[in-house]
Amino acid sequence: MRYLLLLILIFSFVHTGAQQQSQSRFRIGIEYGSYKMAGEINDQWEFRQVKTRYVTQEDQTGSEHVKGEGEVYYAGLKSELSVWENRLTLTSGFRYSRVNERISPSWDAPLYLFHPSDQGIELFRVRGMNESIGYVGVPLEADFLLWGRLSNWQGYVKAGIQAGMKIHGKTTIDFASKEMEKYGDEIITAAGKAPSNFLLNTYGGLGLRLILNNGIRLSIEALFPQHFLTKDNFSLLASESYGGAQLSVSLPVNLFSMK
Repeated sequence: MRYLLLLILIFSFVHTGAQQQSQSRFRIGIEYGSYKMAGEINDQWEFRQVKTRYVTQEDQTGSEHVKGEGEVYYAGLKSELSVWENRLTLTSGFRYSRVNERISPSWDAPLYLFHPSDQGIELFRVRGMNESIGYVGVPLEADFLLWGRLSNWQGYVKAGIQAGMKIHGKTTIDFASKEMEKYGDEIITAAGKAPSNFLLNTYGGLGLRLILNNGIRLSIEALFPQHFLTKDNFSLLASESYGGAQLSVSLPVNLFSMK
């Protein structure tokens, strides 16, 4: 967040007094946003949890006593073009998204992870699982003004689609005993669902925009839940999300100036 505010200040300083560019239809900008994952655990993982220390292994409870959590953070560079007397803005650029997922016990007790093997079903005592994935994507967006075309304050609705490629990813198991860590890669591989290398999702939201006198635009958006068109995007959690928020700043650039 502090980097976004710093860039806003830099952009404001560079373009102070740039009134001759304030009416430009073309802008460049930066964005930062985040949203929460719904937390539904993929069915490839099966856990058990002992309710008390006095019960036997046969009294273990099911995966409903395990919770999944996740969030997605992203930042990007974008270009904007306003058309139809500034009623419609088309946007594209490059975006880096970081996905973090966790599986942990719903209350303070050890988990037992089921793992099928040649010897049968094996149980591993774990504290949880973690996954981190990074995607580089190209978003295509359009926002349409709801009100404020001739005002410094504007409200709009946005829709977009993003295609991305995975550039890094890591899935780990937090074993209760370090001696069991050597089995981590074997268990993850046996699950059979590595994160997809390609990501495609659609999204939308409602936004509020402030246009400064020098043409700089400051925007805040409430995001609707993402809709993922590709499958097996993540190993731990299902591809479902809640809403989120996005901040962005863009500044006008006169591509056709002869000066």
